[in-house]
Amino acid sequence: MVVKHVEKSRSSDDRIIAAALTLINERGLGGVTMSGIADSAGVARQTLYNHYPDIDSIVAAAISRHNRDAIELLESSLAVAGSGEEELEQLVRHVVAVGAHAGHNLDVQYGLAAGTRATLSAYGEKVYGHIHEILAAGVDSGSFRPDLVPAWDAVLVQQLLSGISQLAGRSPDEAAAIAATGIRTVLAAVVPR
Repeated sequence: MVVKHVEKSRSSDDRIIAAALTLINERGLGGVTMSGIADSAGVARQTLYNHYPDIDSIVAAAISRHNRDAIELLESSLAVAGSGEEELEQLVRHVVAVGAHAGHNLDVQYGLAAGTRATLSAYGEKVYGHIHEILAAGVDSGSFRPDLVPAWDAVLVQQLLSGISQLAGRSPDEAAAIAATGIRTVLAAVVPR
C-alpha cells in the first residue's frame, strides 16, 4: 500500500489530523503508528511529538475534528430543508457522504481509549437528536405516521442510517444509488401510506 502524503500548504496540525484520519481509514486503528502519521503528514517525528504525545491523543483529536466538521455539514444541510421529509432525505445523503468519504469503519471504536470512544459517540448522539426532533415534529404536524414513537423510532432510523453509511463505505462508487435506496426506505417507514 502506498502512503499518500497530505497537502503541504496546510498547517502541521491540520496535516497530522488529515494523515491520522486517512491512515485509520486505510489501515484500521491497529495499523496507525506515530512514524506512519509523521511520514504521511510530511512532518518530522519531533514535530509530531510537539503537537501530540501519543497515538491516543492524535486519534482523539482527529475524531473530534471529524465529528465537528460532519456535524456542521449536517446542520447546514438540514437548515435548507423545507419539511420533515426533506430533512430525512438530507440526513440520508449526509450519512452516505460521510460513509463514502471516511470508509465508515465502526470497528475502530474497539481499539480506542474510553475518552476517545466518548468523543466518537458524540457524533452518534447528535445525529440521534436530529432524528428524534425531525420525527417528533413530523408526528406533531401530521406529515409522519401518528403511531410513531419518536424516542424509539429514532433509534431504529439511526441504526438504518448506520447500515446505509457502512454500505456507502464499502461501495463509495455506488453512493448515489445507496442514497436513493436509503431515502426510499426511511421515508417508507415514517410517511403515512
